[in-house]
Amino acid sequence: MTTLTLKFEGVYEQVINNMLSSKMVKTKTEAVRFALLNFGLNTGMINDETVLDAIQNNLAKSSRAMGDIKADIDQLKHETICRYSELHN
Repeated sequence: MTTLTLKFEGVYEQVINNMLSSKMVKTKTEAVRFALLNFGLNTGMINDETVLDAIQNNLAKSSRAMGDIKADIDQLKHETICRYSELHN
């Protein structure tokens, strides 16, 4: 794990604030993680399979019931579709 203290100004701050206000993410940390994953996928540094493997590994370590995890995923899908619709209408 790596811990960083980052200061964002200008356009970088604006992007993070837009991600927060659109409820795309809940925290600035989540915004940075999201942006890094997106960058990695867009540049070919990582692929979908790598991301899915990481998700599966994290789920395997989880003590949560699979039904609860599935319900959370379904809720996130619904929220994402709603947010996308709001942004593009």
